[in-house]
Amino acid sequence: MTMLSFYAFPPSTVSDVEKFAFNLRKIWKPFQALGRVYVATEGVNAQMSVPTSVLSHFMECCRSVPELGRYMENDINIDSKPLSQEEFAVAGTPHNGQPAPPFRNLHVRVRNQVVADGLGTSLDWQSAGYDMPPLEWHERLMQAREQTLEQKEKVDGDNEAINIDGKDLPILLDCRNNYETDVGIFEGAEALGTESFRDSWDVLKERLADTPKDSPIMAYCTGGIRCVKVGAYLTLEMGFTNVSRLAGGIIAYDRALTEKKEGEESMFKGTNFVFDGRLGRQITEDDLGSCATCGSETSLVTNCRNQSCHKRMIQCETCRTNYQGSCSTAC
Repeated sequence: MTMLSFYAFPPSTVSDVEKFAFNLRKIWKPFQALGRVYVATEGVNAQMSVPTSVLSHFMECCRSVPELGRYMENDINIDSKPLSQEEFAVAGTPHNGQPAPPFRNLHVRVRNQVVADGLGTSLDWQSAGYDMPPLEWHERLMQAREQTLEQKEKVDGDNEAINIDGKDLPILLDCRNNYETDVGIFEGAEALGTESFRDSWDVLKERLADTPKDSPIMAYCTGGIRCVKVGAYLTLEMGFTNVSRLAGGIIAYDRALTEKKEGEESMFKGTNFVFDGRLGRQITEDDLGSCATCGSETSLVTNCRNQSCHKRMIQCETCRTNYQGSCSTAC
């Protein structure tokens, strides 16, 4: 099985959302596709898995859909590690103590938005800054690392860093939520510290209040869709003129580095939280998170099995076993 994701923001809105959702279910069923797909007038947001043997045909099918086709920015994000049927069956977070797959069924659901943003009005998602290819992103972060090291070596008597070649270091923003950034983050990135994506706008306004409008800003998220909205907000609402976002997000970065720069150090450290039953995909061996129960180092994200709680948390394997998948003795 191959895990994949994609999104699309067509310039003209989807007119009949219910019909569109029905048609997607119909054309995807023969592929034995599984996953969670949100459809709205603004577009599509899909997290899916398909048998690897039919992957190319599935992709051709998606590209033939007018509302998707060329509007699928960065095409389809494919996880760099296919799973056998046996691996897929146990790749998800255990359910009621039993192994579970990342997806059990295919759900295509109609929503008001494909990513709930909390903004009063929709923006022009086509005006979202520069979609920076993953390998260019990698090189830019490597350059930023070198610049930072040089600046540290050349501080003046007042301990103020000297700019190298007159270039400003980019402001690198992680546009994901706390439970995501706690287990994985790009080197040098600033986490927004949000509990929900809806909180992003106030945080951005406060963080960038005194930032020159031509400052280089680089934003990223899991698969790229949230950064479309962040990029549009920074450009259209806040007036920034040098906004870049990671094309395809962390998923595309990991794939590009794996396929084209084998052996190269990843600038993303830890685990990439993903929105399926796995709840995480390890990129490097770094355990950046801390178990909410015992405090030990871990990158395992889970949900409390008590359905009245269902708290999302970081919890080590030992505590998950000892607490039977719950967050506390009370649950």
